[in-house]
Amino acid sequence: MTRNLHAAAAAMILALVAGGARADDGPSSVLALFNRLPELPTTAQEATRWVDKQGKLLHPGLLALQADIKLHQQAIDRLGAAAGERGRAQGAVVVADLGQGMADAGIDMARLQRDPAYAQQVQERLRKMSPQEAMALSQRMSQPMNQDPRLQNAAKAMVDDAPAVKAAATAGEAYSQAQLARLKAQEAIWREAEAAADVIRHRPLNVPAAKPAMEWENIGCEAPCRAQWDAYASKALPLMVARDTEVLLARRAAVQRQRAAVAEGIKLADGHLVATRYGAASQSQANQMKITGYDGAAIGDLIYLVDRISDSVRSAAAVAHCGKQVVLVPGAICQ
Repeated sequence: MTRNLHAAAAAMILALVAGGARADDGPSSVLALFNRLPELPTTAQEATRWVDKQGKLLHPGLLALQADIKLHQQAIDRLGAAAGERGRAQGAVVVADLGQGMADAGIDMARLQRDPAYAQQVQERLRKMSPQEAMALSQRMSQPMNQDPRLQNAAKAMVDDAPAVKAAATAGEAYSQAQLARLKAQEAIWREAEAAADVIRHRPLNVPAAKPAMEWENIGCEAPCRAQWDAYASKALPLMVARDTEVLLARRAAVQRQRAAVAEGIKLADGHLVATRYGAASQSQANQMKITGYDGAAIGDLIYLVDRISDSVRSAAAVAHCGKQVVLVPGAICQ
């Protein structure tokens, strides 16, 4: 510890010379949130009950899940803020102790920061010191830090943490490092799903009715023309909705695959997070950061699934919500 404090003191001097001058609720279980993911509907018509015509989410379970994920993140942020405050407090202690130690060694830290000429003098003094003199100066400056019971030894805090905390920090670091690989695997699942969806969307509809030659919006399309269009739309719309149902089922299968791929990892993460109170049980800021990162990565996997579910129902419901208008005036904004 003494050697580390000597190094810290010397580094801070050199930096000064060079530079001149819900409220108390804990987080909810990640696994419990994950288990609340709803299954996608099986028909495009059913999807219309999940979103409105503008694509705004209506599904109570999914809305509640999104809200609780946000609350979870806020609770984790509060834990992180508390840890950050402790870190800043430790930094303030180090600065105060170093200032005292420098004063004991005849160096004015405040003047060192504001007076370039004085900083140059201190720098020259340091350069002229022998290794033995430099060590003695460092020891003298470090003495207040060595004797300050408020100052935490970061390395010792990591070593002294409970086995469950160490295990969570190690697992969290590994999970976070594997996040890019998981994301690539998830994207591969969705590329396959969208490729299947493209095949479905490009299949001819084979509407059992003749499409009117004149456009619905043409000024010349009067009653007989509009009757033809209405008859055509009555035949085409169910086929379009059925096609959207096929696409929805392809995406539903992708959600199930993705969910299965991350389920075990999230279950394992939840065990570590709960056991360490999401890092609050750790005395080490480094371990806390690893555990907080673990939570963030697991929640990120959950949010990815929520987003895919939301996007899938919006896409599936669009034509069914729009009705005949999507046939009569393709590309029109449905009201």
